[in-house]
Amino acid sequence: MIIIDNFAKMSEIIYINELHEKIVENYLTYVKKQVYEATESCNNGKFTDFQEILSDILMYHNDFSDFGLKVDSFSEWLFTIPNLAMFTTLGFFAGLKNDNNEDSLDFHATNIHSATMEVVGQLSDMIKDIEEANNLEKQC
Repeated sequence: MIIIDNFAKMSEIIYINELHEKIVENYLTYVKKQVYEATESCNNGKFTDFQEILSDILMYHNDFSDFGLKVDSFSEWLFTIPNLAMFTTLGFFAGLKNDNNEDSLDFHATNIHSATMEVVGQLSDMIKDIEEANNLEKQC
């Protein structure tokens, strides 16, 4: 499948644990499938263009990890991929929109927005669990 093959070419992503990896990998796969479906009628390599942009987001996430893994920036760093991916995708769709594909792009944009909100909730829950575990360790 094209989506997975091209995804493997991206650089490794820095995760804090297996749950973080699972949440982000599932999200990125979903976003890429949505963009692939939304751009499959484009004959000029738009999906490949999007993958290059997504690679830049992942590179930024990794580059920001040294700063982001500090206590006061931790949650900001965790949300970089879903937030940047969503806003980038919505902007990407806006640039592709025309009378023929507006409904389809709006449909996929709504799906990506909903998926992003779900992922942000999952990551927020993960942060709470980490904080609770850290508090328990301090009490012992």
